[in-house]
Amino acid sequence: MKIGLLCAMKTEFDQLLPYLRETARHEVAKTTVIEGDVNGLPVVLAATGVCKVNAGITAQLLIDRFAVTHIIMVGVAGSMDPRLGIHALAFSQRLAQHDVNVAWLRHRGGIAHGYYPGDEMLLSVCHKLNERGAFLYPVFFGDMVSGEQFIAQEGRQEIVDAWHPLCVDMESAAAAYTCYVNDVPFLAIRAMSDTGDESGVANSNAHEISAADAAASAAGALLRELAQG
Repeated sequence: MKIGLLCAMKTEFDQLLPYLRETARHEVAKTTVIEGDVNGLPVVLAATGVCKVNAGITAQLLIDRFAVTHIIMVGVAGSMDPRLGIHALAFSQRLAQHDVNVAWLRHRGGIAHGYYPGDEMLLSVCHKLNERGAFLYPVFFGDMVSGEQFIAQEGRQEIVDAWHPLCVDMESAAAAYTCYVNDVPFLAIRAMSDTGDESGVANSNAHEISAADAAASAAGALLRELAQG
């Protein structure tokens, strides 16, 4: 097993990097890629940049150039479910692009109602960790959506009505789509940096580092567990 670890922003990258023992650093396709390990488990870390195209490019890069066998995307998101407060953790059972007509994706086949699956094995490990109290914040398993817009209040209700997701971000579903077409298992771990009550860029920025730390801590627990075999 060789894990590709993706995030979007430098703040998320900075929170994840201490969990790795770095062994090599590369500049590929204008992206810094870190090779290392977590307790002997090979891990490759890269920040994709914001938005879906960047996430898809970087996921494919790790698959093609670094031969990762699984990809985990880690970072912050906006809560779309009132149960998820600031720092709450979401784990992706399914992922969809909320701003793409599902019919446009049919040429790749096999995508049920526009959703890409979270990996059952990785989800099972996360469930076990949660039962053991390994995570620092409330944990939720369910659907996530991604799109090319930052969602504050405008458009929020339309996404909730159409998809009923736990949260929204700008990258995860694109990385999941890339993994789907490459038959690479995928999971997203997101911590909430803004909510329906605390929405908007200002609130997201205020909680960005602490939420990134919450997501990185959850990913670290998962990686350590995977390293034990």
